[in-house]
Amino acid sequence: MKRKIERKKASKIAAFAMVACTILSLMLSSLIHDPAILTDRKTGGAGGTIEWVDFDVPYHVLKAAMDTDIDTYDEKIHVDWIDILAYLGSRYGGNFDNYDRHHMDSFVSGVKSGKSVATLTKDMESFSYYREAYGAVLNGFLGEYQIKIPDKATGQSVWKKAYGLKAFSPIAEGFDYSHFDDFGQSRSYGYSRTHLGHDMITATGTPVTAIESGTVEAMGWNQYGGWRLGIRSYDKQRYYYYAHLRKDTPYAENLYIGASVTAGDVIGYTGQTGYSLKENTNNINTPHLHFGMQLIFNEDEKDSPDQIWIDLYAITRLLSSHRSTVVKDDNTGQYSREYPFIEENHYLKEMRASAEMSDADEIQLPIIMYHAILEDNKLSSKYIVSPDLLEKDLAYIRKKGYTPVFMKEVIAFAEGKGKLPERPIVITFDDGYYNNYYYVYPLLQKYNMKAVISVVGKMSDEFTGSGDRNLNYSHLTWDDILDMHLSGYWEIQNHSYDCHTYDVRNGVSQVSNESDEDYRTFLTSDICRLQDKIAYVTGVAPTTFTYPFGAFNENTDTILKEIGFKATLSCTEGVSTIKKGDPGCLYKLKRHLRPPGSSPQEFFTFLN
Repeated sequence: MKRKIERKKASKIAAFAMVACTILSLMLSSLIHDPAILTDRKTGGAGGTIEWVDFDVPYHVLKAAMDTDIDTYDEKIHVDWIDILAYLGSRYGGNFDNYDRHHMDSFVSGVKSGKSVATLTKDMESFSYYREAYGAVLNGFLGEYQIKIPDKATGQSVWKKAYGLKAFSPIAEGFDYSHFDDFGQSRSYGYSRTHLGHDMITATGTPVTAIESGTVEAMGWNQYGGWRLGIRSYDKQRYYYYAHLRKDTPYAENLYIGASVTAGDVIGYTGQTGYSLKENTNNINTPHLHFGMQLIFNEDEKDSPDQIWIDLYAITRLLSSHRSTVVKDDNTGQYSREYPFIEENHYLKEMRASAEMSDADEIQLPIIMYHAILEDNKLSSKYIVSPDLLEKDLAYIRKKGYTPVFMKEVIAFAEGKGKLPERPIVITFDDGYYNNYYYVYPLLQKYNMKAVISVVGKMSDEFTGSGDRNLNYSHLTWDDILDMHLSGYWEIQNHSYDCHTYDVRNGVSQVSNESDEDYRTFLTSDICRLQDKIAYVTGVAPTTFTYPFGAFNENTDTILKEIGFKATLSCTEGVSTIKKGDPGCLYKLKRHLRPPGSSPQEFFTFLN
């Protein structure tokens, strides 16, 4: 009898415990989804750093929010998709099982009616958390960009400006893949752990493209990921991890730690490497790309056990509509993007502005001289370089640690009014060809570099309004020159108004039997004509004169100084020494002409 009573008592206790656990579970569930508690749990307290992000926004919600953002971009009131998602995340406590399209539409209508986001979310204590968390995931995905694509009417490639999805799928256009939501599944190689990325099953050798623009932070072998690549977004919040790349040739050319990549660039090739301490080993059963996104709110946590990785399944579906078109080089077997792509990125400009400055009183200044940039191999000349070779040059310059500067910065240093980077270099383009605008401008934006272009005034006058945009011979229009000046990537300098000719004299040199007074009158008239025109168009008068054909005589620099030029560029080969407090060292500066036919390693032997 006693045993029966004890059993009944035990049963009652067990039943009570089950009820208590159920009630406690419900209480905890309600607490977890309470916005105030949620904020504390994920940020470590009010105003703290975010410690975890559950990015569970479904594809159809992402797509609807993105479409709304794009559709309203040109309207009087633009509705930001991250604001929409943060509102919904806060409303649902991050659980989108309760998603109702009417809630999105109501928020969008409120914003369009003129109500501020702050007003619409004033009672949502967790809105700031979701705005920061979802922003960390998606900040680099939408924006303004330009892409060069063939014009349907003329067939000639033209730059198209647009606003929309500027992040790309990691698998190039035209290559099949399959995937499913495998985030959080178990993995056992090495130790038991969860899968913190997304796998895309595809054939070995499939081109992998950069999801977002950024800087290469990691390359090489990892026993888990095999050949892998780590790219950090320019705003420093997202770290993209690409793994199991192809054996022997995992990476695209010109990649190195510190290199910049543009969204949609080919960065590597899928494979089966990894799960081995031995380098270059295929130990993965199925060829695929593993890629992941780590969110970084605190730099100290980037390589700590507290890393934040998110589920990318919905994002992968979203990016599937924006895949980079690539072409194969039959000689090398390498792929590259077919359509050049540029985006305005203020983080790049901040990086350029923060280049480490030197305290030295004397620096060696290499100056590189380019002229025409053309793809047509039939047009061969020591003054013509291909866009591909130019890009390799820019990548090499960056790899060697050099920072391109404007002549105004060199002048300020020589006058004792400014500093220069540790390794300055000046990249110059002579004559003002339209192909410089067409090919070089996008590369400067891609690599975040500056260049100096010296224009011939008469040529720009002739081509302005002509409608002639032939890459082989056309020169810049004045609208082109203004655009380049305003971009911040170009510095406009003087190459004479009408002295780029051998007809009467060799450039701006003095002819025989010409008096010094007549020469002064001629030179002043020609050069000041262009000075006035450039100052009128851009608002800034050139400070540097570039000698046509490198020709001058003993009187030339004296006259140029009287006009107001603070530096002159010659065609003499070499590297010049620039001394702080010695403006006189800025005349007849040496340059290196860049000819075709040699690699960057062969040409840039004068760089340290």
